[in-house]
Amino acid sequence: MTIGDFEGNTKSDKVYEYLKERILTGAYNPGDRLVIREVSRQLGVSDIPVREAIKKLASDGLLELKSHSGARIAPLNIKNLEEIFTIRIELETLATRLAVDAATSEELDLLESHVQSMDESIQNNDIPTYTASNRQFHQLLYRASHAPILVEMIENLFMRSENSKMIFHHDPARLRASNEEHRAVVEALRNKDREKAVSVIRAQKESGFKIVIDALKLSRSLLGG
Repeated sequence: MTIGDFEGNTKSDKVYEYLKERILTGAYNPGDRLVIREVSRQLGVSDIPVREAIKKLASDGLLELKSHSGARIAPLNIKNLEEIFTIRIELETLATRLAVDAATSEELDLLESHVQSMDESIQNNDIPTYTASNRQFHQLLYRASHAPILVEMIENLFMRSENSKMIFHHDPARLRASNEEHRAVVEALRNKDREKAVSVIRAQKESGFKIVIDALKLSRSLLGG
């Protein structure tokens, strides 16, 4: 995969999208250093678009910039994550509630296509594709609320927390159960069943976030942190 595969009007935009995807899919670990010269050489661009992309990723909360050590993948802070997850549950539940009335038939069809894509990914044990489709499903679900300020808030918090999930093993049985929940949400949206859609998303988020926090705490404990 090269930066040419990513959307963007400028080289800086493409480098930003490339690095963001690498961070969110776990290609880098928290604390890993990003060296501008090395990234420039790898992507075949000058230092300038890399430097601009790194500044944007830092403003998103995905990177830390320090004067003496440069850019590093932001460390996982359990206390911050707990707060972010608590807020995300409420905002994502609200967006789902609004989507029940606001989603178009085209959006519902696209949501269903993402569910089918995730089914195929599970069958093929293609975790990267599943992860991408899952992310696209939830982004589309919340955008179907047609509440742009709310969506912007959700996506900002997503950026600040989603890489926390990439250090864990994905259980195929859990992925199948999760995708059945996605299917139930789409059915509820089609039936204008607000309470069903909201209850499924809230339960999925509460369960998923708890798994992440518990695993991080256990990992920190085993490492003596």
